[in-house]
Amino acid sequence: MSTLQDVKRKVSKIEKEIISLRRHFHKHPELGFEEYKTSKKVQSVLKKAGIPFEVKARTGVVGYIERGAGTTVGLRADMDALPVEEKTGLPFASVNKGVMHACGHDGHTAVVLGVAKILKKMEKHLRVNVRFIFQPCEEKPPGGALLMIKEGVLNKLDYLIGFHFFPFLPLYKIWFGKGPVLATTDFFNLTVKGKGGHGSSPDLTNDPIVCSASIINGFQTIISRNINPLKPAVISVCKISGGEVFNIIPEEVQLTGTVRTLDDETREKIKTEMKKKVEMLSAAFGCSANLQYNNYSPLCVNEERFTGLLEQIARDTLYRKNIVDFHPVMDGEDFAFFSEKVPSSYLFVGIGDKYGANHSNNFSIDERVLPYMVNFLSFLILNMSIPDF
Repeated sequence: MSTLQDVKRKVSKIEKEIISLRRHFHKHPELGFEEYKTSKKVQSVLKKAGIPFEVKARTGVVGYIERGAGTTVGLRADMDALPVEEKTGLPFASVNKGVMHACGHDGHTAVVLGVAKILKKMEKHLRVNVRFIFQPCEEKPPGGALLMIKEGVLNKLDYLIGFHFFPFLPLYKIWFGKGPVLATTDFFNLTVKGKGGHGSSPDLTNDPIVCSASIINGFQTIISRNINPLKPAVISVCKISGGEVFNIIPEEVQLTGTVRTLDDETREKIKTEMKKKVEMLSAAFGCSANLQYNNYSPLCVNEERFTGLLEQIARDTLYRKNIVDFHPVMDGEDFAFFSEKVPSSYLFVGIGDKYGANHSNNFSIDERVLPYMVNFLSFLILNMSIPDF
């Protein structure tokens, strides 16, 4: 068994490099399936470390440490950024206008590269094969996970670990959730068509704006009146567009939004109730409406036995003080497509709330978490043994 001190000594030697990598990725963010420079940098680091790799899913990269073991464990990092204009003022802020690492994927990628370097140095101590999965396009559907699966990334993979930095947990704290940990992620587009006209004569129109407002309110009553209050669920209209000037009632309004649930029964009930509300309310206002509802990612589920093993390894060390209890959140993740196929564990990692919320234009991460997670994940994988599975 590799000791925590063995790992820490080696991580301390590359700590500055890990932070430098994160800052490089942060400064040069790229959107989903456009991570060409990010991919090249990942490949360069793996090549220098002596780790063979393949390019998958256009810009994805998969590195391999093969020990001839009977079990293969994967470690996944997402690489893409968001269409957000950065306002952090950091010296390594984004140089790509309108694109920002506003969700911490720069840190995820740097951490997994650090783990790859450490495990390669300690390769003789490994009792499992390791696969490093650098995934493109997590942030927008259809995401990179589906394409990576299609291209065989999960073939002969027995278990998979994912993680995410979250500001709602204190720095260094980690939650090993069991069962569902992230919500289903659905999205919808709604077009409401009416009869336009002059804003001074609404009686001569069938106003799609007023109709849309009623539909939006109606969606919220689905949560409050049609869904069991003990079943978490969210319907959010996140975009609405219609009209051009102050005195003309438009012909058409378009709405876009998302639905999140933690069980499939609730998911289907909301879909059914939304269709009913749209049909009823559009008719009441003399409008027509077309709802396009898209089921996207499933529940992200942590396999209990595998997650329990990881947690036990952590509890048997100094890390026990940083293991906390938490709860599932309504965020979605295309890691869920991986967890449908292989036993997986997706860890919540605290970075504190000093730098704002995920997806905000002032988001950043406390860089002390980077070497911490390289230590943590390296130690977990080094202390897995085939009999444990």
